[in-house]
Amino acid sequence: MKLFTFVFTSLFLLSAIAQTEVPIDSLGKLNLTYVNAAPSQSVQKAVSTGIVAPFPGSQLHLMAPMTPQQVQYLVADGSAVSKGQKLAMLKGSEVHHFTENLKAKTALLHISQKRFNANKPLFEANAISQSTWFSIAQAYYDAKLAWGHLDHFAEMFESDEDDDIGYLVAPEAGFFLYANGEKDAEATRLGSIISNSSLRIKTMVSADEASLISAIETANCQVQVARTDAIVNEYLTSVWSETLPESCNLKLGQRAQVSGHFQLKALKIPAQSVFYLNGQSSVFVRSDNVLNVVPVEVVGQSGSDALLIKATPQLNNQPVLSSSVSAVQGVLIGLGEME
Repeated sequence: MKLFTFVFTSLFLLSAIAQTEVPIDSLGKLNLTYVNAAPSQSVQKAVSTGIVAPFPGSQLHLMAPMTPQQVQYLVADGSAVSKGQKLAMLKGSEVHHFTENLKAKTALLHISQKRFNANKPLFEANAISQSTWFSIAQAYYDAKLAWGHLDHFAEMFESDEDDDIGYLVAPEAGFFLYANGEKDAEATRLGSIISNSSLRIKTMVSADEASLISAIETANCQVQVARTDAIVNEYLTSVWSETLPESCNLKLGQRAQVSGHFQLKALKIPAQSVFYLNGQSSVFVRSDNVLNVVPVEVVGQSGSDALLIKATPQLNNQPVLSSSVSAVQGVLIGLGEME
C-alpha cells in the first residue's frame, strides 16, 4: 500500500512539473481577463535605512589659532544658526593672548607696509641695493602672513569687556556642529558649519545595482542621486542624494526608511497575476487558445497592486492572465476541471 501511494504521488508531481500549458477550453466558464505586460524603465524597491548627513567635504571647519581653556557652547549641537550669531563663549588667558597678539601683528604690519611703500620707488630707481630691498620686502610679507593667519579667525571672533573672554560667531548660515577636540600644531577646531545645501540622504545599495540607481525616495519626497561611492563594504556601497528640499521634513542625523528608483528594463503586471509553481514565480501568458506557464523574475513593485518583473521578449506586450489565476493553477496541477 505504501509503495502504491509513493508511486501515485510521484506520478502526480511529475505530471505537475511537466505540464506547462492549460487549454482555455478546459477552463469552462471561468472569468478570464488579461493585461498586456507594459514596459517600465524604472523600478522602485526598498533598499535600506537612509540617514541625513553632510555631503563629504562640505563642512566649514572653524579653526582657532589658540586653545581656549574653556569653550561654552551657546547653541545646541546641530542647531540651525544665522550668519553673525554667537555660537560659543571662549574663556581663558589664551583668549587674552590672542587679542594682544592680533594687535601686535596688526601694528607690525602697518609699520612694515609703510616702510615697504616708502622704499619701493627707491628700489625701482636703483637708489637702494637689491639686498636691502629684499630684507624690507621679506619683513613686509612675513608680517602680512602672520597678521593674516590671525585675522582669518578674527572675522569670526567677537571680543568682550573682559579680556579673557571672547565669542565665536557664525561666519555663515547653516547647521552648527560641536567640535570633537580635533587640533593640530597650529590650530584648534571649535566646531563646524554645514550649509543647507550640504544636507543629503545617504543610503546603502547592492554594489551590483549601484550604477543603476537614479533617485532616492522617502515618505515625503523624492531626490535624485548625486554620487555613488566606489568603495564596496560587504557587497554594499554608499549612495548620496542631491540637496534635500524642505518638503522632505528631515533633520540632520535623522534616519528614515527609503526606497530606490533603479533604471532597469522591466515589465509591469498585476500582483495577482503571479503564482508559484515548483518554487518558481510564474505567470500565465495567452497564446491562441492556450495559457502557457512562463517563469518570471520579480525585481520590484509599483504601488500596492502591481509588480515589476524582468523584461524578456517572451513577455513584452503579451496578454498576461489577471483573474482566476489560482483556479487555473489548480487545473494545471490536476486538482480538477472546470465546467
